[in-house]
Amino acid sequence: MARDEHNGFGDWGGYFEAKKSKLEEQFTAASDPFRKSNLFAGISIFVNGRTNPSADELKRIMMVHGGTYHHYERPHTTFTIATNVPDVKVRNMNLSKFISAQWVVDCLENEKILDYKPYLLYTNQKTSQPRLNFGKSKNDSNNDSKLEEPPLKKSDSNLDGILKELQQAVAASPEKEAKITNLSTTSNPSHNAMSAVDPGFLTEFYKNSRLHHIATLGAGFKQYVCELRQAQGSKGFPKRQDLKTLTKSTQIGSVRYVMHIDMDCFFVSVGLRSHPELRGLPVAVTHSKGGSAATDVPVHPQADREAELELFAQRFEHHLHDNIKADKVRSGFDKKMSLSEIASCSYEARKKGIRNGMFVGQALKMCPELKTIPYDFEGYKEVAFTLYNTVSQYTLNIEAVSCDEMFVELTDLVDDLKVDVMAFVGYLRQEVHAKTGCPCSAGVGSNKLLARMATKEAKPNGQYLLDHDQDLLAYMAPTPLESLPGVGSSMSYKLSQVGLSSCGDVQKITLEKLESVLGKKQAQTLYQNCQGVDTRPLNYEQQRKQVSAEANYGIRFSKPIEVENFLRQLGAEVTTRLIDAKRRTKSINLKVMVRAAEAPVETSKFMGHGVCDVINKSSILKHSTDDVNVITSHVLKLMREAHLPPNELRGIGIHLSKLEDVNVVRKENILKKMFVKITEKKKDQTTVEPQEVPATNSKPIPEETKVKPKEKTNVLSMLTAAAGRKSLNEDKVRNEPSRNYDFFGADESSLVSASAGQFDPDILAQLPDDIRREVLTFKEEYLRISENDETGRSPSKKLCTRIPSPPPLALAFSPSSSPLNESDLQPSTSKAAIARLEKRATRKEYELGCRSDQIVSDYIEELPKHIHPALLDYISRPVEEVPCIEEPNFLLQLDYKNLLNEWVTKEEVPAPADVNLMHGQIYKLVKADKMSQIYDVMKYLCRLINSKRSNSCPWHMAYNHLESDIQKKMIELQGYNMHFTETIRCYKCVG
Repeated sequence: MARDEHNGFGDWGGYFEAKKSKLEEQFTAASDPFRKSNLFAGISIFVNGRTNPSADELKRIMMVHGGTYHHYERPHTTFTIATNVPDVKVRNMNLSKFISAQWVVDCLENEKILDYKPYLLYTNQKTSQPRLNFGKSKNDSNNDSKLEEPPLKKSDSNLDGILKELQQAVAASPEKEAKITNLSTTSNPSHNAMSAVDPGFLTEFYKNSRLHHIATLGAGFKQYVCELRQAQGSKGFPKRQDLKTLTKSTQIGSVRYVMHIDMDCFFVSVGLRSHPELRGLPVAVTHSKGGSAATDVPVHPQADREAELELFAQRFEHHLHDNIKADKVRSGFDKKMSLSEIASCSYEARKKGIRNGMFVGQALKMCPELKTIPYDFEGYKEVAFTLYNTVSQYTLNIEAVSCDEMFVELTDLVDDLKVDVMAFVGYLRQEVHAKTGCPCSAGVGSNKLLARMATKEAKPNGQYLLDHDQDLLAYMAPTPLESLPGVGSSMSYKLSQVGLSSCGDVQKITLEKLESVLGKKQAQTLYQNCQGVDTRPLNYEQQRKQVSAEANYGIRFSKPIEVENFLRQLGAEVTTRLIDAKRRTKSINLKVMVRAAEAPVETSKFMGHGVCDVINKSSILKHSTDDVNVITSHVLKLMREAHLPPNELRGIGIHLSKLEDVNVVRKENILKKMFVKITEKKKDQTTVEPQEVPATNSKPIPEETKVKPKEKTNVLSMLTAAAGRKSLNEDKVRNEPSRNYDFFGADESSLVSASAGQFDPDILAQLPDDIRREVLTFKEEYLRISENDETGRSPSKKLCTRIPSPPPLALAFSPSSSPLNESDLQPSTSKAAIARLEKRATRKEYELGCRSDQIVSDYIEELPKHIHPALLDYISRPVEEVPCIEEPNFLLQLDYKNLLNEWVTKEEVPAPADVNLMHGQIYKLVKADKMSQIYDVMKYLCRLINSKRSNSCPWHMAYNHLESDIQKKMIELQGYNMHFTETIRCYKCVG
């Protein structure tokens, strides 16, 4: 064949490439007459060595069923069929998939393409955590428009994404495949482990996330119990009646019984149903495949485990202390060991020192014979439903805790059955084990705390009763405090600092001393728990308080459009969960994890988040919603306000709180409806001119100067516009908000003047008694002030109200003086009188203009008519609008952290003036609904004080007073409290 430039032979290696292409063309041509189906269309195989079926048989199968047979292995070969592969090939393989020939046979038998993963002989995935099952992306990373294309729909043959992956692998060019191993995870994600820029990332991520499944199942069963109770109604429990015939009646005293039932090593127990050969061996459930690969994991060359370890130690110094998390972080972290976590381990593994949450690499070092099994999420769901359905056949007094744990109130059931409580518990445990094949333990006590403590005594696979006649103080004394509910590592550390480590230690001190360490509420709860007292009732119908969706793995972006596309997907995901929970939200929080400035660019855990700074921004809605467009728009707005570089993002989460039930109808604002009806009635009424009051000893007023109704409205508007707004200092002195009576949320224009007869009696009757009495008592004052607010309120809050010229001396009087007579209103020609009036006018700062609410239309009409010209002359004088020079809020400036840092650093004790300034600035933020800014300011200020003024109680008290004041303002203006995660760590002044 001629070596010209058009047939490829002129290139280096062109002959061999042409030969491969020719063989492939010959195979395709020879296959056409014999083809019966397209089962293997788009799939190519290469046979390496002896196989069963043989290479010739596999070639005929591909020929008949639409596949491609490669005589030589090529870069785009889909599968390499083999029985055994030399070690040198396993080491050097790039993207080859070595599978057993049995895969081809099974695909033929099932007449569909099966998942090839169970047939893999070897894998090039040497990290201990297997890659997520993402399909390879055809999208060019530099083309933003392709990111918006919807993912391909599933085919009718139920390929579940496998066929799509194979077809895309065939379409991939050799040049692109050759570059895959050199790609950086930050700039261009590899095809083996796709990042969040891929459209199908979220689906696959949540499909493989154990935390997602645990949280979803836990919340789902709380809702499931509610649905069971609603469907039960007045129906009985047939299984309870059947049990009556099988048991003997026993005399039962009036004792409360609460059962806590918990599955033993839930994930392991469910997994052992598929691996019975592993029973009795140390077993752990994890993503890692275990083996030697888990102790020699390749680490990215740019990753620095030692630096990450040091950063983690610094960041979590106050949180880790001596608990298990410290061992987990420090052990095996600085070596080439798997960072995959153990979700659950068997009791045999626990005897070797292995614990839940430990890294697999460190666990294998402690126990080389440890066996690892994968997650079985469908199995967990099946067993959990069986557990709940079994218990619900006897009682629905169930408080769901998680998918494998619950509290059950047994008092009524035991009284009804007249049976020994432990006999029933044993019967129930046997039934659960028979139905699920998984063991469970149960504890019984007189409250939730004792029931949980009894379960710890019962494990594994047992039951235990903490009798009410038992000496609870003696029993609880040796119990470690961290084993009590609500006592985490942080609280445990606080208690250990003052010498408290067990319940017995707490029993020896007074409640007042404990309150000085923890605060009143936490101290009271802990003090009671240490004595075996728990007053918490069982919560049978739990409502979702928060719905969230978060991803902190695979978050690698390079462009803003990628972030926006991902936020839209995440917004759709969290909205779907919100709708499934039958709730609406009023608060949207965006959580962003940003790579810490000192952290390495590449993380030790492949595609993990590493050491990050967490930024939270929230938005409060006026009305609850479950609209995906509304939620997504707020999330995008919050992200834009954060101004974060896309390549530094390592985790994103959306949290929805302040949830409301979708079936709850919003309460109608009765007051607003009442005044709307007044407005409608007033439109239909005819305006009546006020009757003139004859004045004695006065000259007649010209017709053009008479005060008509329309002019009266203008007068009120101009008088109110002339009034100066109260300064911030005056507000601080009075310490109360202005009475604008806008508490029903109506627009200012809807507040209209009306007489008592215009109140709709039907609406008035719907008001609560106390509000109705208040409206009837103060209606005249209310309506008068409402009219002034309507006509005189400035439309812009950024402009000061109009500043008048000095009023005529005839009008410079105090409205609070003695009753007027005509002589008081006559202009005086005395210089002394004029001076007094000028001084009074200056001292009062034109009190007439500042207190326009005291001059109403009725009062104007009662004035002698001879002063009307002077009054109108004053009102008609030109006025000037002067912009109000409002001092900017320094807490909204970009460098506010520097200002706070300088303040806390330089001042040994906070000056009262500075504290008052902070109160004023924060109050402005509350009124402006800047909740996220308030949260950031308080969080930063608290951290500053804890780090730089840890021993300065005046600073602590100033912060606590500021926080208390914020909560009061929040209740007053917003109707709810803010939750601050940071607190002052001082045992002397914090109670």
